[in-house]
Amino acid sequence: MSEGKDRFEDRMQRLSAIVETLEKGELPLEEGVALFKEGLLLAKGCREQLETARNEVSVYQEGLLREFSIQGADESGAGEGGRDDA
Repeated sequence: MSEGKDRFEDRMQRLSAIVETLEKGELPLEEGVALFKEGLLLAKGCREQLETARNEVSVYQEGLLREFSIQGADESGAGEGGRDDA
């Protein structure tokens, strides 16, 4: 897959084209199966990108984004993940 296919929008556009082609039902079986497999991979990639974006938005909305300091984590107990639950 080319570098441009890593963009969500590009994946969705390709997925839409695959769906349209498969819905026509004019492909030989082997080509249809190959397109179907490609579509599954694209859909999986889109779901993963959406989940990542959803998690990032959630982190920002909940104010959970904090700077990470290795020194601070070591001093406050690296076994506890360096978190202050106070």
